Amino acid sequence: MKNDDMGELWRTQHSDGFRMSSEEIRSRIEVMNRTLRRRTIDLYLLFAAEIAFFGGWMMVRMNALQTAGAVLTIIGISYLGWQVRANRFRPLSMDASDTLEHLRRELARQRDFHWGSRFWWRMLLFVPGPLIFSAGFAQAHPGVITFIRFETLSFGVLVVTAIPLNWWMARRYQKQIDALARLQEEK
Repeated sequence: MKNDDMGELWRTQHSDGFRMSSEEIRSRIEVMNRTLRRRTIDLYLLFAAEIAFFGGWMMVRMNALQTAGAVLTIIGISYLGWQVRANRFRPLSMDASDTLEHLRRELARQRDFHWGSRFWWRMLLFVPGPLIFSAGFAQAHPGVITFIRFETLSFGVLVVTAIPLNWWMARRYQKQIDALARLQEEK
């Protein structure tokens, strides 16, 4: 069989397409809701611990760089907490008729959270605080400079890793949106 024949055979094939019942869509929404609720609670606990840690450090005698870094870190964490709260999952009412559109909107919201201006604002507001705090700590305690360098390098690796990770998550959500768009076209 020639390549042209194979291409023609592929083009002429018909498929039933991708189908999803309303119950399957509702089930998918519920799974997404549970996952996001658990992630949100975990993040809030982490944010509270970080704010308590840096707030506690502000009670200890610190130099100006440590204080500025602690304040900037608390501001960055608070902004991230605000974004997580604003991005929380909107539950689907039980009488909602357009579950597919609701799922598409939720996926789009999650995609936008992980990429675009929301992501970059988070990075811009969060990253400088810990770096400035580390610089101030190294200045105040030169005896532990090696540990501070390791900590700063580790933080940098996490920040750099966050970029492709969030991009991957945004692409994953976009693929799900595209699958739903194909489903809506087949209706």
